[in-house]
Amino acid sequence: MNIIRTIDLWTEPSSNNIECFSGAFVDGFENDSIPFEKYKIVENCNCIITTNRADLNIKNKHNAIIFYQHAEPIRLMVLNKETDINVCIKEALSQSFNGSKLQDVYDRFFITGTVIDLDEPAIDNGIEQEIDVGSCDRPSLLKCMLEGSYTQSDTNYGKGNEDNNYNFTSEVFIEYKLITDKECFKITHHCAFLNESKTRIIPLQDNSKLDITMISKEFSPLVKKSEYQKLLVKK
Repeated sequence: MNIIRTIDLWTEPSSNNIECFSGAFVDGFENDSIPFEKYKIVENCNCIITTNRADLNIKNKHNAIIFYQHAEPIRLMVLNKETDINVCIKEALSQSFNGSKLQDVYDRFFITGTVIDLDEPAIDNGIEQEIDVGSCDRPSLLKCMLEGSYTQSDTNYGKGNEDNNYNFTSEVFIEYKLITDKECFKITHHCAFLNESKTRIIPLQDNSKLDITMISKEFSPLVKKSEYQKLLVKK
């Protein structure tokens, strides 16, 4: 079983979060692109999320959706135990897209989902109110996240959070561990952009396309969002 150390990772910030579903199911479909060919719903699993900071409240997740391109996982969405996955997917696919519904695109390209149930007892970590986590694995997505978006595509998903004043910190560790029937995900982060109200965090994946060493060397904890966006444009 291969260990997957970086992926387009989505974390549901609250149960039945339609914005999260809608963003994950539409992101990447612009300009006639088809970002994935199929998806798998994983019920009753345990995604264990650990952090070194007591002020970062992130629940363990007990359902997941894995999106595949050429049989390889390219997107992972981890979900709360109470989330009604089928209802949320149906609503996400009913969103308007290019003059019709997103479901029509899925039908045209035969994008369908399968379901497995791991039947694992839930491992809870006692957290209630959560911080909104936007794990990032690439510069193009980071630029969009710093502007408040959940998606790299041009959507409004995620922009309801009014605090987009981010500071960079290297004093963060966040790890996601999830084992499914065929995959082992181990996604770690050691740096992040945290907004001033501590309602949203953008942790940077260690093994991703982001140049973590450069970011750590070039930016102090008081880095301004606009300065980092200028650097992303240059790259």
